[in-house]
Amino acid sequence: MDYSVSQQSHQGGRDYNEDRTAIFERNGTILLVVADGLGGHAGGDIASQAFIDAMGDSFTKATEKQLDNADSFLTLSINYGHHTIHRRAVSQGFNVDSPKTTCVVCLIHDGVATWAHSGDSRLYHIRKRKTIFITEDHISRKLGNEKNAPINRCVGGLENPRPQIGEPHTMEDGDIFFLATDGAWAKFKPDDLNDYVDPEHPSLGLDSLLQALENRNKAPSDNLSCVVLFWGVKQLDGQSFSDYEEPRTIQLLEDSMKENAPSDEQESDEPKEKFDMKNLDNAIYEIESFITELDDKF
Repeated sequence: MDYSVSQQSHQGGRDYNEDRTAIFERNGTILLVVADGLGGHAGGDIASQAFIDAMGDSFTKATEKQLDNADSFLTLSINYGHHTIHRRAVSQGFNVDSPKTTCVVCLIHDGVATWAHSGDSRLYHIRKRKTIFITEDHISRKLGNEKNAPINRCVGGLENPRPQIGEPHTMEDGDIFFLATDGAWAKFKPDDLNDYVDPEHPSLGLDSLLQALENRNKAPSDNLSCVVLFWGVKQLDGQSFSDYEEPRTIQLLEDSMKENAPSDEQESDEPKEKFDMKNLDNAIYEIESFITELDDKF
């Protein structure tokens, strides 16, 4: 199984970079993660980093059986990221409803890719310079046009993230996955990968690609971040896998979290429930108790 993979992030014209990316790998299984902290809310960088940490934490300790059930793994891990953002927000003095992030993630396990997203960070599936699939942005079009419509799903904040899970895809040589924040995909075209990025040395061209995309964006450009993977290509430059930072670990949250999560059919602009700190404390207690129980088994 050959593949090449790389990640890159540019601050653009913003005062801060609130995007985060990660590439995790274990025993041939790969997890690609892109998170875009919401700049209109305090602590966007806190949210995106907490989400990256939680995904790495969950991936590192998941069992093979859990990875086999990719849709459940991604759903529960994203929900774990949601609660991790809450906990980190409180610990750093933010209102729990403020730090938020969009996300797009892709798990490739035993040659099958499954992806999930919440918000307007995107995954592009490309083959032979043609776009096979693009994730659908979670935006409220009735509240704005295509270019400025607010997102109606994210991770963090008062509402559950409600990630949308893609259909599993059996990988084929020539498959390309491009995961990107809105600053990176705003002016992106599939041919850009052929023009700027050598699949055998993806790190060399990715910086130039983001610089070109930044130049196309209306100034001041948003943060631009992406992860790219070429399947069936042997990488000749060094792969830069990410290390997870959270010392505490989790296998997966209990099924009750999945049962409590709203379905995709639920209306996105229904009234928000009032946040209850006691509910957060209870959720954190459940997570930590579950972690302790799992740790006792190993």
